Amino acid sequence: MKSARVFFLLFLAAMTVCCRAGGDRSPVIATLNGHDIHRDEFEHFLELKIGEFSASETSGSLRSQILDEYLQRRLVLDDAGRLGLSVAGDEIDQTTKDNPQMKSSVTSGATRDELTRDLLVEKYYHQVALRDVRVSPEEIQQYLEKNQSRLTDRPGFLVREIRVQSREEADRLHREVTEGRRDFASVARLHSDAPNAEQSGLARYDQGQLPDVLEKAVQPLRPGDVSQVIESNYGFHIFKLEQRIQPHGLEERRSKLDDRRAQLREELIARKNQQAVDKQLERLTSEADIKINDSALGFTYGGRLRHN
Repeated sequence: MKSARVFFLLFLAAMTVCCRAGGDRSPVIATLNGHDIHRDEFEHFLELKIGEFSASETSGSLRSQILDEYLQRRLVLDDAGRLGLSVAGDEIDQTTKDNPQMKSSVTSGATRDELTRDLLVEKYYHQVALRDVRVSPEEIQQYLEKNQSRLTDRPGFLVREIRVQSREEADRLHREVTEGRRDFASVARLHSDAPNAEQSGLARYDQGQLPDVLEKAVQPLRPGDVSQVIESNYGFHIFKLEQRIQPHGLEERRSKLDDRRAQLREELIARKNQQAVDKQLERLTSEADIKINDSALGFTYGGRLRHN
């Protein structure tokens, strides 16, 4: 318990340092429940997200999106602190052990702090937003009937997808997932605007179901491979191939049916979980006093969290 408290206090200290790094001379770009948000601390967060070089050339729309993310994350972290939630060092070590690609990247203090925040946010969602989520047998049956066509046995592939609306953000996220700094599924869940973000970007597609430009990007991949950034009419996409699906014989097809039903049940639970998270964020946001100081931002704010 002592180590958990130490790590949480270190996180709070890091946030305070970010706030004070430029001194009180750093312009106040927003207030959140009466607490000033300084431009220096937001710029620090922005650099952690997309890198120092990219941050200087980031568009106003992307900055607005990341500011919204920053403010919502601050609300979650503040509420987690109020409830006494924290992240212990052994939890961080276990996460890097479970994701070996992340191990080398968390040696820097900034990356470890970011991982600590991610874990604290996820803990908050599990212990607060998702604690009352239940799925009844009737709901499962209705969902299976609605998705009956997905129980068919046709060639296809199981992929995870990240979809965003700007090339800048897509390139940044591509670097993060290919260089091992962040887990693809977590990035898809937190940043993708595709409908399958609720399932950590996971979706099954039959052969020929995706638009040609996207299917051509997925076809050469081997399981575990990540595609390049692909542009379509829907935005900018990154795919990770999880599994290729081939038709089975009759007996094997029957044995696989239960597995597919189980996958649909898990998908329904993931959807309900995401709805609960969205509802919790909406509650925190609606109850918060948020004011944006446009004159100090340095860009035109086009986000969703302006409160008067």
